[in-house]
Amino acid sequence: MKINLFSPLPPTRSEIARQTTNLLPLLARKAEVIVWSSKKQWHPEAGTHATVRHYEAAHPPWREISDADVTFYQTGNDPRYHHAIWRISQQHPGIVILHDLKLQHFFSGLVFHELGLNRRQYLELVERHHGAKGRVLAESHLRGLLGTEELAEQCPLTGGVTENALAVVVHSAAAYHSIPEETPVAYLPLGVGAAPRTQETPPGSSRSSTEVYQISVFGFLGPNRRLPVLLRTLSNFPQRDRFRLDIYGTIEGEDKIHQLVARLGLNDLVTMHGFVAEDRLDEALRRTDLVVNMRYPSMGEASASQLHLWQYALPALVTRTAWYETLPENTVAFVRPEHEAEDIQAHLTSFLDEPEKYRELGRNGRRHVSENHSIEDYANSLLEVAERVPEFQTRWIARDLARRAGTAMNAWSDSSTIDAFLPRVAQEIAMLVAGNPSTSTGLAKSG
Repeated sequence: MKINLFSPLPPTRSEIARQTTNLLPLLARKAEVIVWSSKKQWHPEAGTHATVRHYEAAHPPWREISDADVTFYQTGNDPRYHHAIWRISQQHPGIVILHDLKLQHFFSGLVFHELGLNRRQYLELVERHHGAKGRVLAESHLRGLLGTEELAEQCPLTGGVTENALAVVVHSAAAYHSIPEETPVAYLPLGVGAAPRTQETPPGSSRSSTEVYQISVFGFLGPNRRLPVLLRTLSNFPQRDRFRLDIYGTIEGEDKIHQLVARLGLNDLVTMHGFVAEDRLDEALRRTDLVVNMRYPSMGEASASQLHLWQYALPALVTRTAWYETLPENTVAFVRPEHEAEDIQAHLTSFLDEPEKYRELGRNGRRHVSENHSIEDYANSLLEVAERVPEFQTRWIARDLARRAGTAMNAWSDSSTIDAFLPRVAQEIAMLVAGNPSTSTGLAKSG
């Protein structure tokens, strides 16, 4: 099998890029893989198991792209890394691997960063998937009257990515149930690479009553990562000097976070490292005692970063919402969205009293990952999905014919006439797709 995989690649600052690198050797065992990158440079490691090709979204090499048996599109919420992938997917139907359930941030970013979607196109897209009310909300957003987070709750715009897909791969039950029934969807637990070797703290060990513990936050840190809440809560915590907070990753609104740290008097406790190379992050996670991985509102899909930190057997505070809410109670420490400060302080107090209880959460999480999120199983499942492409293509053609027929009928018929014709139209489409066009009615010929 010959596979196209459109994806970010390292050194792109993306967890999806890391996952693609881990997937390639496994996919390459059973398929010829061509990875398409919109960037002109990538780490040599990516080319070890696959052919890596650069493409320009404005002038894609269609003949070469069409030569593959199946095309996968790694789709995330960052417009910088996924705008070119989306543009190709709209012209060449394939299998969309959905890493975020709410894509409003992606499409809004395309408009504000002028990445190939103008305001009129954006509003039409919102209206197509969320109706006239959605368009009104989107217009308010463009005028600066409604934030992206609030708009995403009412108009997630997931359909803007999935509407042309042959099939969709998701990583959570919530995402599975959110995809329209006419689109084939596969629910595959997200896979992660081999676990790093860690030097775990032996059960029952403890530190002195004055020793300092390390808290870490890492990843792309947008507004939903709750950094201001964490900083204010830490500043009011009576034993805050028992903790140090390290922040790794790109921070949206970094200047404001710096100002907040200074205003709260946390300069001695908080260090912002920015984006760091993987080896530095590995070293940092090995020194970490507790991770804060809160997300509210959640983008809805499984968290690769949560799976990654579990590989280090690290305990984590997570928001009790969306995919995180489905995690086993013995693997994470939950924070309620409506009681964030209260729950964070309660966990910090409990951690100081019983650190071993939290270390056990991390160890349970590591077992959970090894049992349920094998990247080998994930790669094999993707290949099984790829083998069903002929079936997906047949269904896609039927959907496309139905859409075209509906558009044509709307132009020359009223609703009562359309209702009378619909059963026959559906029958003719089914026969056409099955390879048995009717010769008795002439409808198939008139098209």
